[in-house]
Amino acid sequence: MIQFKFNIKHFIYFTFAFILFTIIGTLTHEYGHILVAKSLGYKTTLHYGSMNYNNKEALRNLDLFYSLNEGKIKSENSSNEKKEFKNILKENRKKGFWITVGGPTQTIITGFFGLFILSFRKKDNSFKFMDWLAVFFSLFWLREVFNLVTGLIHGLFLNGNYFGGDEYGISNYLGVPVGTFSIILGIIGLFISIYIVFKIIPKKIQFTFILSGLVGGLSGFYVWFLILGPKLLP
Repeated sequence: MIQFKFNIKHFIYFTFAFILFTIIGTLTHEYGHILVAKSLGYKTTLHYGSMNYNNKEALRNLDLFYSLNEGKIKSENSSNEKKEFKNILKENRKKGFWITVGGPTQTIITGFFGLFILSFRKKDNSFKFMDWLAVFFSLFWLREVFNLVTGLIHGLFLNGNYFGGDEYGISNYLGVPVGTFSIILGIIGLFISIYIVFKIIPKKIQFTFILSGLVGGLSGFYVWFLILGPKLLP
């Protein structure tokens, strides 16, 4: 049972930690995309809430191939050129898929790494710096919960799409219902977050931790996406 005790000192510490890790989580997620893109030979650019990869050379080669074989590609008849054009499109789309996968994969691996560290911690509620670091790494899974919740709110109240982002792209590429990965990862993230808060965090500071998570998470989003991020990484 949660104890409704509030500690202002812990609240301040945790709030700043949530702000910091909101920024760290955002950037490392984008670096997950970047790592895959670089491994495929693309030049990349990091922005405060996204990344771009330069595939101009691939597009130029595709345009050149199309212009040289336009007649055969448009023809209803089968040809080696038509098959080759489809294979090039398929390969480019496949590379884009793996770049998309890189972001959520980084987030998930970091989350599991935090859980792995916590599995070896002492069970005496005597938290050390490494324990708290592992807690915040584990809560990288909150990104999946946040994406699912904001998507549902967007669909229910703003008449938009219920699902979006990387999870939407992954589901779409694999040909499964577009909400599949958003729902699966969001539910896993929710259970992990509940486990961390109610089984790992000492009971005497659970309430303070939850409040600071709400305040710090939202503040971190505001500070990074609306104030600092556009100035530092436009």
